[in-house]
This record gives sequence, structure tokens and C-alpha cells, in this order.
Amino acid sequence: MSRILVLVVAVLFFTSSVLQAKGPEKKAVVADTPEKFELLVEAIRQEMEPGKRYEFLNSYNRGVVNDGLDRMGEMLQKAGSVDAMSQEEKTELFSIQEKVNGVLAKNAGDRLICTHRPPTGSHIPMTECKTVRELHLRRVEGRRKLKEMEDTQRALDAPTGG
Repeated sequence: MSRILVLVVAVLFFTSSVLQAKGPEKKAVVADTPEKFELLVEAIRQEMEPGKRYEFLNSYNRGVVNDGLDRMGEMLQKAGSVDAMSQEEKTELFSIQEKVNGVLAKNAGDRLICTHRPPTGSHIPMTECKTVRELHLRRVEGRRKLKEMEDTQRALDAPTGG
């Protein structure tokens, strides 16, 4: 009975992925045993470093992910494995895992964001897809150029001492 339940839960993990333009998102967290889970937690926390996949997590979402990972680790340490958990514990573990996976999937730097709109001068809509990282870099570069132009204009408008 418990093997069937674990199989059903595993199938749910893989079939409930959020569909995006590039296809189903791979689950970042799959809880099974404390040993495997510790390796996953270490890898996920490394991916939250600057320049890595989950660098765009804000402080609130980082807290949600870290709290969820800590709670899942405590539950697995206490029970020893998913098979040894009660149905209530499995349900709680699944809920925490889905919350963590949702936050991570939404904030992945390689997640595609697509828009479907007509370009300037046309009435024919076009689909354009960019990654979160590309959009962030474009925004940062735009702000830098705007500041540079404002500084140049201020220098030109400044009164000369003459």
C-alpha cells in the first residue's frame, strides 16, 4: 500500500509541473531520504548564489525556500524516509515541497517569459521570448544608459564660470 502511495506521489510530482514556453519545468526538490535530500539542499542553496540559476530570489522568497527546505529536512530526519511517514506527514511534506518548487520555478533565471504583441509600425503580432536573466540585464543596462544621459545633460546645463 505504501509503495503504491509513493508511486502515486512521485507521478504527481512529475505531472504537476508548470508548463512554460520551453516545456515542463524540472522539479528542483524531490524528497526521498535524508541523505539524498541533504545533497539536494546543498545544490539548491548553491544555485541561490549571485550569478546562478536562482539569483533573482528576493529576501522574502529566499526565506520561504530556506524555511521550507529546513522543515522538510527535519521531517525526513525524524521519519527516516518518506515510506516511514504517516499520511498526514506525507501530505504536509508534499505541500511544503510544492511551495518550494513553485517559488524556485517562478524565480529561475533561465525561465522564459514570452510576449505576443505587434512590433512598432505593424499590426501583426509577433511572439518574443526572453529569459528572466536577459530581461534583468536589459533593465540594468537601460537604467545605466539613462543615468549616463542625465549626467551628460546636467554637465551641459551647468553654468560656466566666466
